[in-house]
Amino acid sequence: MSVSDRLRELISSNNMTIKDFSALIGVSKSTFEKYLFEGRAPSAEVLLAIITKLGVSSDWLLTGSGEMRLQKRSSITPQEHEAFVPIPRFDVEASAGTGSLVAGEEPLGVYTFRKSWLDRRALKQENLAVITVKGDSMEPDLFDGDRIVIDRSHTQLDDGSIYAVHFSDGLFVKRIQRLPGDRILLISSNSRYSQINLDRTDLVNDLDGGSFKIVGRVVASMHEW
Repeated sequence: MSVSDRLRELISSNNMTIKDFSALIGVSKSTFEKYLFEGRAPSAEVLLAIITKLGVSSDWLLTGSGEMRLQKRSSITPQEHEAFVPIPRFDVEASAGTGSLVAGEEPLGVYTFRKSWLDRRALKQENLAVITVKGDSMEPDLFDGDRIVIDRSHTQLDDGSIYAVHFSDGLFVKRIQRLPGDRILLISSNSRYSQINLDRTDLVNDLDGGSFKIVGRVVASMHEW
């Protein structure tokens, strides 16, 4: 089932018309029909309105996993509304194997996270993005198809941390190890894959013609069964 299918199920379960449902979440009927019948992805604001006004599970709405309802009541308080923030998901695959090109910059949808979780990790909503892992070279840390949260403001390399990096025309997810002489290793968790040794010429700033660029640090992952 797609997000469109789940939206139709949600309308039916609430015994509402499309007009009534769209009015409830604050969009025009014609716009909402594009979400239902043309495959257009709802904006972060629309998804958040559905989640908060109807007490819907974000996991169910975005991925189909778990139960539809978070709770029986039809709405939640303004305080609870503020407790969740949307993080955009991009149609981008970061290879944990052979390297996939970045494909597209428009958000495909959103995932919602508790604001308290972001605050506890000192993360800012505007710096975060959700992308998809492709390949098996980071198993058992990350699996093919996992969603990962990237902090794009964290571009300083920390030994042992996992980063999304752009290298050799591909986007990769690798663990980083710093070496003497301004060198680093890109390390796969899966021992079947070789380490990638980058020297100083690879590490010059991408704007100056270099081939290596840090996209951001991986701060969370979501494994879907």
